[in-house]
Amino acid sequence: MLRTPDPTQREILSHLRSTEHLLAQAATLVSGHDCDAEIIPMPDLGLPHNVRRIHGGFYTGAYYRWDSTVPMVPVDATVNLCGVALFRVEDDFADEGDFRRRVEAARSVLSEKSSYVWNFTTGNHFVILAENRTAGALPEGRYLVLHASAAEFKNQYNGLYPAPGNWYYDEIRVLAGQHGRYLRYLSGRPAERFACMVAMIEHYQYERQRVCASLILGAEARIAEEICSVLHYGMPDTSSIAIGCQWLPDDRPRSMLLTRPGAPLYLIRAQPGGPNRTVTLNGPVTLTPHGLGVRASQPLNLAYDNDHLGIAGWRLALDESLAGRDFIDIRDFDRDTDLPRILDECPGAVEAELHQVYSYHRTQEDS
Repeated sequence: MLRTPDPTQREILSHLRSTEHLLAQAATLVSGHDCDAEIIPMPDLGLPHNVRRIHGGFYTGAYYRWDSTVPMVPVDATVNLCGVALFRVEDDFADEGDFRRRVEAARSVLSEKSSYVWNFTTGNHFVILAENRTAGALPEGRYLVLHASAAEFKNQYNGLYPAPGNWYYDEIRVLAGQHGRYLRYLSGRPAERFACMVAMIEHYQYERQRVCASLILGAEARIAEEICSVLHYGMPDTSSIAIGCQWLPDDRPRSMLLTRPGAPLYLIRAQPGGPNRTVTLNGPVTLTPHGLGVRASQPLNLAYDNDHLGIAGWRLALDESLAGRDFIDIRDFDRDTDLPRILDECPGAVEAELHQVYSYHRTQEDS
């Protein structure tokens, strides 16, 4: 699925080979017999902001799978649930001021009166009002696009991130590799419980998106139709993790392709049976990219030690972020060249081009 890697992707691929080897070793160790692992890179393979995830050998835009007869989960993949939902709306926003007012009103309700954590201004999350200008698979009109994760299950005691003192932290095992690499993982009952939590949160995440959309629209508008709600971050089954990679069952082939701030977004219908087809424990799925991915403007030159990562001349602590660093950026996008390339590597058809009207995201957050 990644036929022509750019320089950043070529460096990442070399590190993913070590991750793949460590996953197979850990699965073999806990199972007591030889086990295999496989990493499938997507066209948007790139850098996450999370430094710990890079240090652990996990990158955005890839599907990670391992064979194991005993439950096992690599914790530095920093699993959570994240996705994009698309809703057709009735009774539009009056103007950009009205749009921002209603988003802020929803933020106040969620922050002050609910158990939800507002995170539409975190990382690359957003709220977008978009417009379909050509009738086809979608009617002409306005659409609300939400991108956010289940932040309520992240660093808390009951969360999924490997935060010191959380419910599983004392159960983490370490498999040492070469050149400072290692794999931290859970096995047995803690891993089984972890996977069960992820499965539970999957349904929670879909409902979370609906609740947030309804709050943003407020009393003045309503959801006319939910077009799709697709995860690109989570566990497709108990022995795999997808990071920035959508896994689409045959009966739900639609997903969104995210591009750059201000640029059109695309509703894509995946074509099953292509080279991006794989089989999970829950059945066959089609793997697709959810965006363009983040690249570096200079060599990564990754160097590992126990509590820091050397990257592009920087030495960063594992709890730091790459967000805002001047050596990374979202990949460029040209509709006439990049879209056909992506659809060639992961076959599908564009059902709608959605033009951004108003957006709310990290760089626009009020200080």
